[in-house]
Amino acid sequence: MQYLYVFVGGALGALLRFVFSQLNHGQGFPIGTFIANLAGAFFMGLVSVLVIQTFKSNPLLKKGITTGFLGALTTFSTFQFELVKMFEHQQYILLFVYAISSYILGLAVCYIGSKAGGALSHE
Repeated sequence: MQYLYVFVGGALGALLRFVFSQLNHGQGFPIGTFIANLAGAFFMGLVSVLVIQTFKSNPLLKKGITTGFLGALTTFSTFQFELVKMFEHQQYILLFVYAISSYILGLAVCYIGSKAGGALSHE
C-alpha cells in the first residue's frame, strides 16, 4: 500500500514540478527550479514536523507526501545540471548567486517550515 501513496504523491509532485519548469527560459536565472526547490524545502520542514506530531497513526501519508510528492517536486539533479551549464557558459556571477541563494534560502525556509509545523502541531 505504501507504493500507492508514493506513486500518487510522486505523480502530483512531478506535475507541479513540470509547471514550475515552464518558468525557466534560456540561460538566465532558472526561477522555476529555484521556486520548486525552495517550496519543497519549506514544505519538507513543515510537513515532517506536522506528520510526526499529527499523523503518527498514518505513516503512509508521510511517505506519500515526503518521498512521493516532495521527492518529485524538488530536483537536486536539475539544480546541479543548471550550475554546470552556467559554468560552461562562463556565467560565474549567476552561478554563484544561484548556488549560494539556493543553499542558504533552502536551509532558511526549511527551518521556517519546521518551526511553523511545530507551532501548528501544538495548537
